[in-house]
Amino acid sequence: MTKKFKKIAQFLYHNVPLHLIFLLTGLLPNSVPTVRLRGFLLKPFFKSCGKNLKISSGVILNNTHQIEIGDNVVIAHNAWINGVGGLKIENNVLIGPMSVIVTSQHVYQDGKLSTKYKSAPVHIESDCWIASHVVITEGITVGRHSIIAAGAVVTKSLPEKSKVGGVPAKQIGAYNNE
Repeated sequence: MTKKFKKIAQFLYHNVPLHLIFLLTGLLPNSVPTVRLRGFLLKPFFKSCGKNLKISSGVILNNTHQIEIGDNVVIAHNAWINGVGGLKIENNVLIGPMSVIVTSQHVYQDGKLSTKYKSAPVHIESDCWIASHVVITEGITVGRHSIIAAGAVVTKSLPEKSKVGGVPAKQIGAYNNE
């Protein structure tokens, strides 16, 4: 099978059905039954996916065949997630609205921005809360039980029980499990 044929097959049998599900369920209200239904319908498109996935409306998922998702994951409305470099989201993770998770970035070549990119996996460990408008860049690991404040840009890996905010994200307080 040629590389071009594989790309066409991927588009027809993976990307088109995935986006049709988003299109059809996007007409429904953003309610608990709908986010559960959307998660259930999209489950087969991931590299692996646990139980009780909830996906709100307006979410954009790219390269889902490179994304692993654990149990009880919630992806709020209008999040943008790209799995091209590999993405692992463990159990009990909440990704807030309008958050961005990227596993690649464009590169400069001969002093100009090129269409080429470099990629690196992102790993979000269990029991993390990623608030709204958070950006997580490629190659990052977010340690267990971490909290990322709204609007933060995470450019460095975070140890377990981190509580960070700001641009770039820095420690903003002690972890409190309440």
